[in-house]
Amino acid sequence: MTHFLLDILVNLALLAGVSLACGLYNRLGAGATLSGPRVFAALAAIALVLDIVLTFVVFADAQSRYGQFSRTATFFQRSGAYVLAIMVAFAWHYVARRRRSTKLDACKTIMISTSPYSESRLRI
Repeated sequence: MTHFLLDILVNLALLAGVSLACGLYNRLGAGATLSGPRVFAALAAIALVLDIVLTFVVFADAQSRYGQFSRTATFFQRSGAYVLAIMVAFAWHYVARRRRSTKLDACKTIMISTSPYSESRLRI
């Protein structure tokens, strides 16, 4: 259980680092914006694939030396930590986006009709 909690804490620390890096890139860069949870999910998926390869190919071949790492129970703990961290990332993104939209709705805004099908909101 302690390994599972440690894996989750490490994954959440990586999520915070990736979100911070994406936020800085979005503020300083003029290009396309990066979504922190999507970048983290891609990195976690790559890490999960590499974990599968290491667990069931490399470590399984050398049972006498790496037997503790090739157990399926420990792999499922690590993969559960990856999946839980990805779910936390998208839940965090969803909550932050909803909170940001309610803050924008609460501010005084001017509605400008830019076309018959759309409107622009400018904060005062």
